[in-house]
Amino acid sequence: MFKFFTLPTVIIVKHPKMEANSTDNKTFQLIENGQELGELIYENLFFLKAEIKLANAELYKIKSLGFFGTSITVTKNETEIANLKMNWRGQIVFNFQGQEFVLKATGMFYNKYIIENKDGEKLIQFDPKFNWSKFQYNYNITYDEKPQDFLFVLLGVYASNYFIASMSGTAGIS
Repeated sequence: MFKFFTLPTVIIVKHPKMEANSTDNKTFQLIENGQELGELIYENLFFLKAEIKLANAELYKIKSLGFFGTSITVTKNETEIANLKMNWRGQIVFNFQGQEFVLKATGMFYNKYIIENKDGEKLIQFDPKFNWSKFQYNYNITYDEKPQDFLFVLLGVYASNYFIASMSGTAGIS
């Protein structure tokens, strides 16, 4: 008598996603379903001084503090909204709206970046894709629960770029 085995059914759960596409070497557009939600615009190619423009015309400034640029502040109308710092474990810790979050590299080659809350829950994942012909990054951004604040997502793109630039030695003092 023959016994037939059935293979288990694999269910693929598709997480919602956004994209952050580099339109040139200094600008990233945050897009969801073809709709632009905001932009991250760098002043120069050293990935420190930048501004974020949201679709509702809100403008935020990002600049480094201190000589080595290890602390970064985000302001709106000269009022601090968030700050970012790289810690000794190679993570970027940022305070946003009174809460602390951590961006850390993950994956087999540390080629993906995730934002976790203080309880270690994964909130957003940034999956960079390098375009060799244009020599720039684009990001696929996935999450289980859609972020309500697009500034938070663009800060994640900024932190991911900062992490990549810091690890490759291309981040400069601005």
